[in-house]
Amino acid sequence: MQFDLNKRQVKLTEALSKIIQDEIGETYISFSKYMSLALYHPQYGYYNNLLYKFGSSGDFITAPLVSELFAVGLSRQIKEIFKRNVVKNILEFGAGNGQLMLDILANTKDEIKHYYILELSTSLVQVQKERLLKEKPEFKDRVSWLTELPKKFDGVIIGNEVLDAIPCDVVHWQNGKIYSKVVSFNADKFVFTDIKADENTQEVCKNIRQTTNNYTSEISLERMGFIKSLSEMLHTGVIILIDYGYGESEFYLPTRVQGTLRGFFRQHLLDDVLMYPGLIDITSSVDFTAIAKTAIDNNLELLGYTTQSSFLINCGIIQELEKRHKKCTDSEYLQLTNQLNRLISPNQMGEAFKVIAFSKNLDNVDYLGFSGNDRSYTL
Repeated sequence: MQFDLNKRQVKLTEALSKIIQDEIGETYISFSKYMSLALYHPQYGYYNNLLYKFGSSGDFITAPLVSELFAVGLSRQIKEIFKRNVVKNILEFGAGNGQLMLDILANTKDEIKHYYILELSTSLVQVQKERLLKEKPEFKDRVSWLTELPKKFDGVIIGNEVLDAIPCDVVHWQNGKIYSKVVSFNADKFVFTDIKADENTQEVCKNIRQTTNNYTSEISLERMGFIKSLSEMLHTGVIILIDYGYGESEFYLPTRVQGTLRGFFRQHLLDDVLMYPGLIDITSSVDFTAIAKTAIDNNLELLGYTTQSSFLINCGIIQELEKRHKKCTDSEYLQLTNQLNRLISPNQMGEAFKVIAFSKNLDNVDYLGFSGNDRSYTL
């Protein structure tokens, strides 16, 4: 699939392509290195350049952009956690255009002591700061931006669609052997090439219950490193991660022979993730079993794992909708109903997105969001 690009887009992707070509030289780079450059290069990377990405006119839509009701449900879980003698701090990773931050602040008000954001994109930090000052100036002294993980944190950590954007590597099983699909440059384009997987990759893959020949999928050592870093940083509190993905048994289904790697550009799903570096969002689904195992191995306790639909319903989102029905017009109520349907419907975001949570130094029972349909047993 080819698209008509404007001059600015052409200039940007050509500049980043040259940088990646220089990294490759006469050999190759790992796909995780390619993905890191394509998404996070300081000037041209997808999340750092100034091209618009969010909403119906961008490349993708996240749950906070669908409806404030998402934050209403999440805020109810956060407030319940705060009642367990947890310091009333929030640390959000990858805050995007700042919508979730604004909605959580609106729904927790004076219950939050401080709201921290760790955002890798300098352009998005500027967007978040401008929106805060314009829409919620009363909270400006309670929001801070970080450039690196704090050494110690007490409170609630949030990551909505963060894990899927952490670079992964592509692996290929063939004739009983495991290969890494690396990126090289040939015939004026970036292409995948198979090489023998290194020891770290072999070690991760040997425990994966997958024996199908000619099978391609993804692993992410960086996601595991991210979870380990969160565990080391968190003293007392809860980590809540929301993303699309599966437990291991679903992630490596025999029918999923091409893996889950894909790109998004102008609301189009792309199979070729090596086209237009800097212009397309590259993502892969999350192996939540790998996330849970890493967390538990690093002194975190699993609180629960469920669908976004069940999490929001457990947090009283249906009751919130009915409460608002009494205060709004029929037209406004219909709009809210449509928004909620998108968040919880099985054929929309409700089943595809999962919520997983971990705690440290807390009582590990009866958390609101996992009070029904906890699927931890499937991990």
